[in-house]
Amino acid sequence: MIILNVGYDSTNYYLLGERRGRLLVDIGWPGTLPKMLGALKRKGVDPGEIGHMLATHYHPDHAGLVEEMKQFGTRLIVMETQIEAIPLMLKYTKPRDKFTPITGSNMQMLRFSESASFLRGIGVAGSIIPTPGHSPDCVTLVLDSGEAFTGDLTPEMMADPETNPEVAQSWQAIRALGATMIYPGHGPVRPLE
Repeated sequence: MIILNVGYDSTNYYLLGERRGRLLVDIGWPGTLPKMLGALKRKGVDPGEIGHMLATHYHPDHAGLVEEMKQFGTRLIVMETQIEAIPLMLKYTKPRDKFTPITGSNMQMLRFSESASFLRGIGVAGSIIPTPGHSPDCVTLVLDSGEAFTGDLTPEMMADPETNPEVAQSWQAIRALGATMIYPGHGPVRPLE
């Protein structure tokens, strides 16, 4: 599986797969579509190649460009624990952020139990699991090959398993799926210790 980091402004955004049907994990800051398009161009990716997108959680730096990316035909995957978090984006943003509210168009609602089958259908071998801790709506994509896309579920993002039992349980669930490498929302890729 090809994994490209198309991140900017201190946040990592990961693009999985090849050509048509790519999956974008985390979706940019509000008002920064030109930066996202520039990052994609530098990697040789046309935005029309991105078939689906998944936010690890609904904070501005991880889901700020959802609605803008839909114009390229990109479909938003929303997990069952994330539905109530989407409207909160309005609370986290101000007019100067140029956030475009997320609408119900071009969305795929999924239960966690359906994630592996759905992902297989789009060419991604893995599953999406709930990993609350940084926020209640956090999810992690764990590939069968061991890569885990954890968003902000790291100690540097105030999600410390030593002090937060919910975070410890989330990391236990990630390990149980065989994760070996962490692709965090902020900071470098690293082995799971």
